[in-house]
Amino acid sequence: MGVEVTTIVNGKWRQNCYVISNGSETLIVDPGSDAAEIAAVAEADGHQPLAILNTHAHYDHVGAVADLMDQYGAPFYLHGADEQLLKRANLYRIVFEGRDPVRIPAITHDISKLPATFPIGPFSITWLATPGHTAGSVCLLVDGHLFSGDTLMRGAVGRTDLPGGDRNRILASIQRLAELPPDTVVCGGHGPRSTLGEEFSAGAPVWRLLQ
Repeated sequence: MGVEVTTIVNGKWRQNCYVISNGSETLIVDPGSDAAEIAAVAEADGHQPLAILNTHAHYDHVGAVADLMDQYGAPFYLHGADEQLLKRANLYRIVFEGRDPVRIPAITHDISKLPATFPIGPFSITWLATPGHTAGSVCLLVDGHLFSGDTLMRGAVGRTDLPGGDRNRILASIQRLAELPPDTVVCGGHGPRSTLGEEFSAGAPVWRLLQ
């Protein structure tokens, strides 16, 4: 099954939300804000959102989760190691001068308790534990697209100077991603898309970090 992936850039920190579609149903990944815009994309051509999945729980990635859960009755997937971070989303919002309060959603599916590959409707999702940016950071692999959150972005890795961050763990996580096929499309939490081949090519910033 091929999928179409639409990027919605939203919020003060220009965070990437992704809508994954198979032509009739959708998944929403990392809805940080602007729930109405995300819903409009998710419903285009009669698409029906089946679930919301998050790569991690920083406030700029979770701000629209509760509204979208209410609108669609959709389950919310997040690694349980980020639950406390999720509950502190409004503290981080204040620290980073975010505008709108975050309604804290309930985690309905703890990704850490799921098989390495699990279905949501017609979609097959493979998750990889990639701690380092946060304790519960994960990457989600769907049909050759790697939704990597703030673990890996084009020419950059996530910061590790916030609570839950760990430089050694994120470097180990990135090394794990280097084992995936080089044509895997990297859909990071901020910035344009890339491929793993580009990110791990000789001389690339990520490649240099691992030397």
